[in-house]
Amino acid sequence: MSDSLIRLLGDLPMAAPDAARTERTRMRCRARLTQQAERARGSRRSAWSRHGATVWQLLIAGLGVAYLTAVIVQALSVYAPA
Repeated sequence: MSDSLIRLLGDLPMAAPDAARTERTRMRCRARLTQQAERARGSRRSAWSRHGATVWQLLIAGLGVAYLTAVIVQALSVYAPA
């Protein structure tokens, strides 16, 4: 940078935080955290629904493995030496 630009930058006033904006941001964060905590307490799922989600995840993973295996078998049958 040139000396004149550095001097101009040096003459600028120091930035000061906006206290009102800081407080508004703090209040919004606290409100959001409170809402999330209330939702977490209110949305306790039963053991059955958690079990159901686990079953679905395992089923999807199993189908993915089966699909990948079928793709590999097809690729080997196409490119395998005759």
